[in-house]
Amino acid sequence: KQLERLDDASTELMMGSGDTVWMMLGEAFLATSEDDATEFCEGQVEKMQSRVERLKGEETTIVDEQAELKKILYGRFGKSINLEDS
Repeated sequence: KQLERLDDASTELMMGSGDTVWMMLGEAFLATSEDDATEFCEGQVEKMQSRVERLKGEETTIVDEQAELKKILYGRFGKSINLEDS
């Protein structure tokens, strides 16, 4: 959701008139040029995208580990346990 907002803001800045824009950083507003604001938004988008990719990689690793653990537990306890998602 935050990635979409940053992408939308970047698009809006590109369609602007080149004037000074107000950016909200934390709880403060900062007057800056459109170019600087666009650069900031694009940088934030890149950071978010790399974070999403990193988290997807972590998710894959966790799911693989979970599958291995399920094999071990089912091998040990057989059908007396249920580890499937409900």
